[in-house]
Amino acid sequence: MSRQIVWQYGTTGTSGTGDNGLYRPFSAIELKNGNILISDTINHRVLEVTKTRQIVWQYGTTGTSGTGDNGLYNPFTATDLKNGNKLICDTISHRVLEVTETRQIVWQYGTTGTLGTGDNGLNEPFSAIELKNGNILICDTVNHRVLEVTKTRQIVWQYGTTGTSGTGDNGLYNPFSAIELKNGNILICDSANHRVLEVTKTRQIVWQYGTTGTLGTGDNGLIEPFTAIELKNGNILICDRYNYRVLEVTKTRQIVWQYGTTGISGTGDNGLNEPFSAIELKNGNILICDTINHRVLEVTR
Repeated sequence: MSRQIVWQYGTTGTSGTGDNGLYRPFSAIELKNGNILISDTINHRVLEVTKTRQIVWQYGTTGTSGTGDNGLYNPFTATDLKNGNKLICDTISHRVLEVTETRQIVWQYGTTGTLGTGDNGLNEPFSAIELKNGNILICDTVNHRVLEVTKTRQIVWQYGTTGTSGTGDNGLYNPFSAIELKNGNILICDSANHRVLEVTKTRQIVWQYGTTGTLGTGDNGLIEPFTAIELKNGNILICDRYNYRVLEVTKTRQIVWQYGTTGISGTGDNGLNEPFSAIELKNGNILICDTINHRVLEVTR
């Protein structure tokens, strides 16, 4: 069987709070313990939930935006660090936070509530991950750049020109996500340019999916992709947001798997409404944030 929903968190089409309730979740990942970490964005919280749909950890106050310890304002993404802490993009507060299990902020990049550029400045960061070298890779979305920063808050690598949208080598337009590939290159969702890029540390584009600046469907077509990751088999998994689908594509730009009907929003099996993130689980299934449907889905391939 393929494209079947085998687990769901959230009620389809209905926003909610508490156990099994979400309000536009933007990201979800699998933790080492098998639980799921969800950015429940419009509820201003990050949740760790079990497969029996119980909340076992929460950062942020449900339905209330905040700053300081245990406060968030529309967190777009969250992930776990090697040390067991959580890394959260507190997007509308213009900061990236490292928080402990006891909900203490132990590191921050960006000034709370203040737009910035340069070292320690961000403008609505959409995603952040930990690199193999321990640095943090941040999509500083509205500044049109991807940054690698140290724990001492220094920028050591940048792709994109601060505050200026662009195309071609070293140009981005509202990048939504960036990850490190096995080969050390960086995979970027250059969302408003309707493309996914693989770039080197010398800022050269070595692979692209999507036509720069052009909305598209089918093979090599995207409309505002939100996230892209590398699968175990080397293919790329893309959330093609406004085409209402998640795609697995090869490096020769062929679609080999799709969840969702191109250009049509839906519910149930094989239906999505603006998917914002998708990852591969340890069991090979795909975990999707079906954002406007207020749910997180585990689907088979």
